[in-house]
Amino acid sequence: MADIFDEIEEDLRRDRMKDLWQSYGNYILGLAVLIIIGVAGHQGYNYWTKTQSQASGDSFFEAVTAENTLDALGEVVSELPDGYAMLARFRMAALYAEDGNSAAAEQSYLELSEDNSINTFYRDTALLLSVMNAPNSADKNALINRISDISSFAGPLQGLALETSAGLYLELNEADKAVSSLTQASKLSDIPSSLRQRISQSLSIISEKYTDSASVVSQ
Repeated sequence: MADIFDEIEEDLRRDRMKDLWQSYGNYILGLAVLIIIGVAGHQGYNYWTKTQSQASGDSFFEAVTAENTLDALGEVVSELPDGYAMLARFRMAALYAEDGNSAAAEQSYLELSEDNSINTFYRDTALLLSVMNAPNSADKNALINRISDISSFAGPLQGLALETSAGLYLELNEADKAVSSLTQASKLSDIPSSLRQRISQSLSIISEKYTDSASVVSQ
């Protein structure tokens, strides 16, 4: 008798599954298809992203190793993703400087410093480089003012900005201000040892050349 009840229960279970499938089978199939498409799409996107990244890296490498790197970078920079594009623009600015085109170098670095899509550190770096590569005819006071924020606030570029400002003050024959900038830089705790040594040497040279500055150095 128990076997009969088991068979009846199994028949009822099959009937319920049949009714359930008839009512919701299309939805279940649709959901399964969406899941398959989603997984395939995700994997496809990852593959596409990886392929694009490799292609961008290849394009950048080919440009920087080309015989005429400046022209080659100029041709591909607009097609590169943000990271590679930024590197390409920095390299192009450096090449202008190497070629003696200081006006183009300064302008290229300035454009990088004004690009809000770039990380602040790299923008500040570009701003500092725009001053370091500016033409000799540039207004020295304007250049000092351009990097005044970097010189005034603690950060990884402060020491270099102060040293750069000191050099500009010397060009203006304002030795006391140059010494003041270098002295401030020498008191920073997080500057590289090479920069600290250079600042120390600069202070010694200035103190010997400008007697009026000797008292400032000794303080």
